[in-house]
Amino acid sequence: MAAGTQGKYQVRFAWGVGGAGRIARDAHLVVWVDVLPVPGRDASRGTDGTARARAAAALLPDGPEVVLGHLGNATAVAGRVTRLQAERGDRCVVAVVAAGRSTGGGADVADDAGEPTDTAEVPESTVEDLLAAGAVVDALVAAGIDHTSPEAAVACAAYTGLRRAVRHLVSAAEGASDLDPETVRGALAAGPDLVVLRESSAAA
Repeated sequence: MAAGTQGKYQVRFAWGVGGAGRIARDAHLVVWVDVLPVPGRDASRGTDGTARARAAAALLPDGPEVVLGHLGNATAVAGRVTRLQAERGDRCVVAVVAAGRSTGGGADVADDAGEPTDTAEVPESTVEDLLAAGAVVDALVAAGIDHTSPEAAVACAAYTGLRRAVRHLVSAAEGASDLDPETVRGALAAGPDLVVLRESSAAA
């Protein structure tokens, strides 16, 4: 069972690589939720976000398949979970992990001192990733996968309660303030396809 209180739930939610370490070790699917690109990178070509998500996936606990989640593909994520359950003949544990904003402070200090970083950074929460994570949980609930942790339920409630304002909220959020409007619109228009960041390494 995963550490902490979420281990008894089928659908879990946490922030960043450190949070994934708590909730994803016995999961069958990890949904890495990352909506907006990092300012200052070549986001207009669409390369930064994909590369960054794949790099993050490599840091997540071994075993489960890792897919990318965003505001446009929650239904596809839920479909993947239902297929996994059919393949397993049993329930599929899902860890929904919001990327958040990396401050880099702890790692920078350690690097400057020539010391290794031995603790996972806790990212700042972001409006866009919280809402997208909530969209994923909501799609899972709609598919009948509703044994959610309190953390996942709160993310879901944030999305469902603000559903009609999501595009405005993301566009006006702090995470979008350093990006040009076209980049933000592109992120909000991301398509419904499922992107697999890492295949499962778990034994069949």
